Amino acid sequence: MKKIFNLWIAKETFDYVANVKQRLNYDDWVNFIDSNKNYFTWQEETEEGKETLANIEKVPEGFRERVIKGHSKHKALAEFNSKKGYYEVLISYNEELGIISTTFQKPVKKQHLNMLLDMAKRLQAYLLNNGTEIIDEKVLDTMG
Repeated sequence: MKKIFNLWIAKETFDYVANVKQRLNYDDWVNFIDSNKNYFTWQEETEEGKETLANIEKVPEGFRERVIKGHSKHKALAEFNSKKGYYEVLISYNEELGIISTTFQKPVKKQHLNMLLDMAKRLQAYLLNNGTEIIDEKVLDTMG
């Protein structure tokens, strides 16, 4: 496996994300995050998220729908860095494409991959590196 740098969860591998045909089930995504609240926090449940929603009328009208959608169980955050003041792990459900993207503000470790692989299994999907390479238990075993 090449360097892990662009992790996705999807029902199929892809070269171009817009070509994904099989969609992940949104309710299964919500259930997974809700059942792992000891690790994840919904964006709308953070102090920043609550403040954003409380002041939604200050958001330009053309952006409100997007902001509200991003604060309605579409983004899960983890690993808050109190020194830097932000969450270092962001997992997003893309409703339009039916896939999950990840953003890490820190190096991806085996424990992160284990958690994402568990999520992928619960969603009956694949954990993918760059959309094309499947990460499974065998890959994780080679990581030591």
